[in-house]
Amino acid sequence: MPVNSLAKGANATLTGPEVTVTVAPGTVAVDVSALLVDEQGKVRTDEDLVFFNNPRRDGVSLAGAAITASLTALPADVASVVVVASVDVDLPGTTFRPESTPSVLIRDGAAELEFVPPGMEDGETILVLAELYRRGTLWKARAVGQGYAGGLAALATDYGVSVAEEPTPGPPAYTPPAAAPTHPAAPAYGAPAPAAAPAYPAAPTYPAPPAYTAPPAYAAPPTGPAPVPGAAMSFEKVAAVAPALLTKYQSAGASLHKRGLTGQRAAVYLVLDYSGSMSSFYDRGDVQVFAEQVLGLAANLDDDGTVPLVLFSHKIAKTTELELAGHQGQIDRVRQGVSMGGTSYAPAIKEVAKLHERRAPGTPALVIFQTDGDPSDGGATRKALKTASKQPLFWKFVGFGRREQLGFLARLDDLDGRTVDNADFFAAGDDPRAWQEGALYDALLEEYPRWLAEARTLGIVR
Repeated sequence: MPVNSLAKGANATLTGPEVTVTVAPGTVAVDVSALLVDEQGKVRTDEDLVFFNNPRRDGVSLAGAAITASLTALPADVASVVVVASVDVDLPGTTFRPESTPSVLIRDGAAELEFVPPGMEDGETILVLAELYRRGTLWKARAVGQGYAGGLAALATDYGVSVAEEPTPGPPAYTPPAAAPTHPAAPAYGAPAPAAAPAYPAAPTYPAPPAYTAPPAYAAPPTGPAPVPGAAMSFEKVAAVAPALLTKYQSAGASLHKRGLTGQRAAVYLVLDYSGSMSSFYDRGDVQVFAEQVLGLAANLDDDGTVPLVLFSHKIAKTTELELAGHQGQIDRVRQGVSMGGTSYAPAIKEVAKLHERRAPGTPALVIFQTDGDPSDGGATRKALKTASKQPLFWKFVGFGRREQLGFLARLDDLDGRTVDNADFFAAGDDPRAWQEGALYDALLEEYPRWLAEARTLGIVR
């Protein structure tokens, strides 16, 4: 049976109906588990964690080091099955090392896929190895290879699992005082009196203790986000020009760090759909919040404090820039006097490519392309994206609204004929603001590290 190798971030289509993911441990014992998560990347309940004490859940089962998923039995609200390996909890202090990082084998009918993640080196104790996820009517497998040094608590935070806290130790058990010493009985009447005890010198006189001075009042530790190491813009600069974006800036920095992108530099572009069906997302402020989240990410990757913005409908509606300073209400100001229209992607793709030509050759760019529906120019869009695959541009398509209206984007994710796979897609749903920011940034950065490595290998990125 031929075995195909997957690189980190790569994906492959599954045929099913049953897929088995087997974890091959390295030099340390591991526990294998799986998470059933929804479109927001969260478990529905704590029962969605499949592990040795809960080995079966909604078509997913655990047997030893193997997770088996019956794709046809998975409920419609399960968007993906995440396979996890963790070091044995009975071996405290053990972490993954390059020689002990486990690998994974995915069996899909007659096909086998192998993924050997990069060796862990930063004290990781939990490793997300692979993900089985929906793409429209299809299922796909993705090689993940993301480690967590924070243990189960860090993984639980990302996926919404409740972790039971360790019990707080109570006071020590009561110990009764020792029995009082027994003194000798008094001598009988008429018996000679015992010799008098020798006189002891009076106790020395000590100086009085100094007057009590109350300790200084307790000062609470400072709160708020800490500086983000390796960010393009310093914490102090972001705090000075856009203090309301500090938590977004920090969350984005944490997601970059998890993917080994700390200190990396890239241009960030934002493309926003301004078709008529988007009106409610603008009126509710969803697009404004999303733009602020992109600014928080851009402050980690690019030091100019601005994000080029392309507003599109059936044509380019407006090209401008968003700034950290004065970010509040920027989207409403940008769209003032601009008419909504239809939906055509190709003009916006070409516009970003033209803008990026002003940058130094080989500068990588992350293009965040938001829309709520399929385009009317599908052929032109596919052609434009194929052409753009020769440029240092990675396209992250973000779908607002119902997933069934975004079938074109799901297919675009696997477009043939490109120099390099330069696009990825995720559905943010009807309420994009319901996403926890850490999970949103993780989704925005999904597949970008893989593209960056391949584009460098091909000389597209310098």
